[in-house]
Amino acid sequence: MQFIQNGPDIPDRLLQAHEEGKVVFFCGAGISYPAGLPGFQGLVSKLYDSFTTSPTAVEKAAIKNGQFDTAIGLLESRITGGREVVRQAVADILTPTDPTNPKATATHRALIGLSRSKDGRHRLIEF
Repeated sequence: MQFIQNGPDIPDRLLQAHEEGKVVFFCGAGISYPAGLPGFQGLVSKLYDSFTTSPTAVEKAAIKNGQFDTAIGLLESRITGGREVVRQAVADILTPTDPTNPKATATHRALIGLSRSKDGRHRLIEF
């Protein structure tokens, strides 16, 4: 079964496990590519651009090693306003420019629907 056009074919066995509440969905940043949003590395790059700053040597090392969350934490510690302003910048960067575009939200809507258990709770982890 496919939930979105040209999406993956979901095996019946997985659908049955979902019905039984035995499935938790783990999603990475890639589900947001159709909405024109960046992956984790692109997000970090846009963050530095938004603050018109370059990564320090330690931050560069973290980025090179794929430790993007570490780089963001280090950026938070040296930017005026700290965590609050950096997190607001993240939210701004991760806001689709055209949320009315069906391609921007189709995958998200499908995952929200699929992640809901019988009792209405969501079983979705994004990393």
